[in-house]
Amino acid sequence: MDVDDAVRQVGELRRAIGLPAATLYGTGLILGAGIYAVIGVAIGATGPSVVFAFVIAAVVALFTGLSYADLSSRYPKGEAEYLYTLRAFSSRRLSELTALGRVATGVISAAAVSLAFGGYLSAIAPIDPVITAVGLLAVATAINWWGIEASTRVNMLFTVIEISGLLLIIWVGLPMVGTVELTALTHGRAGLLEASFLVFFAYIGFEALANLAEETTHAEVTIPRAIQLSLLICTVLYIAVAIAAVAVVDAAILGVSTAPLATVATAAVGPNGGVILVVIALFATANTALMIVVSTSRVVYGVGKSEYRSLPPVFARVDADHGTPVVAIVAVGFAAIAFALIGSLELVTMLTNLALLSVFVLVNAAALKLHRSGELAGGYDPPLIYRGLSLTALVGMGASMLMLGGYGFLLIS
Repeated sequence: MDVDDAVRQVGELRRAIGLPAATLYGTGLILGAGIYAVIGVAIGATGPSVVFAFVIAAVVALFTGLSYADLSSRYPKGEAEYLYTLRAFSSRRLSELTALGRVATGVISAAAVSLAFGGYLSAIAPIDPVITAVGLLAVATAINWWGIEASTRVNMLFTVIEISGLLLIIWVGLPMVGTVELTALTHGRAGLLEASFLVFFAYIGFEALANLAEETTHAEVTIPRAIQLSLLICTVLYIAVAIAAVAVVDAAILGVSTAPLATVATAAVGPNGGVILVVIALFATANTALMIVVSTSRVVYGVGKSEYRSLPPVFARVDADHGTPVVAIVAVGFAAIAFALIGSLELVTMLTNLALLSVFVLVNAAALKLHRSGELAGGYDPPLIYRGLSLTALVGMGASMLMLGGYGFLLIS
């Protein structure tokens, strides 16, 4: 083995993620904590017809998800979005801005979710949410550093617990399905559109699968399949949960509830149901924080590779014993802790959602450009490609721009 081979192997991540683990990773990150909060405000916007808002948002997310599947099958690298835009537009500056948007979104989201964890815990134990958030991020960073196998095992366990919480809501609502008119547009088509904008963010997370490509076996096949499977699983769960929720509790009550699913569980099975949902929400937020630190650190690791020179090469250093990008992990962990110490990230988090939607626009544009130029030979081909034009990416870009404008409008209105 020559020196170049030795250096390359030291810098490689350990491949330990198969299709089941990747699918659970994507499912856990998409489910996250979003559904536990966003469903209430969405029901407030449109009433029982929130079910159709989830369908609309799922279709919008799917088109961008297919572009990620398309590009990740050709460029299975941790730096994902950075590499996609670099290959498509040959602009290092644009690629660096794309990576910056992706990393900023991850860091601030990890902090916000950790603060949410602290908030849930403070409801059952008198502990400062900020201290709890910092502790959670420290633990997530340590698990991430220990190895992708450890992170994956924790994720799989916590995701199963998350899903069990949603299945509980579905189960208690089953006897009452059919007692409410799901097509009722409480606030007309405008309300349905607003609800679709809101619940779209319950689908965010699928994009992080692309950042695990270098730790996934047969990534060019596994990642595209995992993206589609995780979106499908979450869509089915969301629709069933929405139907059950509006069947159990009046939409007007859910629309003003700060913990809508806990309200549903309490109404159906008593106070213990609400406590159970709070505990499950703790697992959901902890799982999300861990997985965000994992995926975001892989972007930092990828951009730090010597071939790009966009970040100091130290960020691409891999721990020889654990096979993880230790410097990138610690950097992301400390950055998230710094933001968590601020204590309230509501406005900043909303702005980072705008940044992530901008990244979605650029990823779809990259898929369009690369297909049109004929550079995407082999790999996964999404549907609706006609004479080198990816209609899938075109719709994904248009939908992302629409969501970007709609969310911007909601912010200023």
